[in-house]
Amino acid sequence: MKFNYRNKLTTSALLLSTVLLSAGLLSAMFTLPAQANTAEQSEEYTIGVMVKALDNAIKKPSKNSLELISHYGTDSRYYVMIRGWLVQELQGVNSQLNTYRSDDEIKARLQAKSDFLTQAIRRIDLE
Repeated sequence: MKFNYRNKLTTSALLLSTVLLSAGLLSAMFTLPAQANTAEQSEEYTIGVMVKALDNAIKKPSKNSLELISHYGTDSRYYVMIRGWLVQELQGVNSQLNTYRSDDEIKARLQAKSDFLTQAIRRIDLE
């Protein structure tokens, strides 16, 4: 049997090109989706920032918090989510308010939060 360098070289080149092509395809599979999702990831980041800001505004009621809730809550894309969140928070606060009978300090704090949440809901509903 005669050893043919030409077949060996062709087989090696074919094998090498297949490996390089596979590596290139794998690389493309992992980089292209990241580039394609950049706009989606940016939107998700923006929504995350909004949710964190709203969470802080709900936890620390103030005039600025009310403005922030109104700003995001009047956006039709997020209105239902934010209103639902506020209603759930209000129900929780009112439930706690109904359980405290004797501690006036806690009751006053809960009443203030209940009033704030009610005002926030009215504000996004009216605008």
